[in-house]
Amino acid sequence: MFRHDPEGPPCSNMENLLQQVADGSAKGLKKWYAVAHANRCTHCGNFLSRMTRTVSALRSAQKVEDEEVFNRLLNGSWKTAVSEATSDEKKA
Repeated sequence: MFRHDPEGPPCSNMENLLQQVADGSAKGLKKWYAVAHANRCTHCGNFLSRMTRTVSALRSAQKVEDEEVFNRLLNGSWKTAVSEATSDEKKA
């Protein structure tokens, strides 16, 4: 029933629920169930630990609002590439 190899992906039926626990959106019984499962399943426990650290790092990251960078991204060459790719698809 439970896998004991510490490496590998989480149980497929638990991944979304574990993500909700990590970001704080899971409440009540859903949260309890996911945490209880992660405590018994090494794959899910490792996944939850990694997700929690990742969410925490993202939340504590500095927000950079450099207008020059924003404008470069907004008007970058990627727009031309996307436009050409979509027009090629329509022709095909």
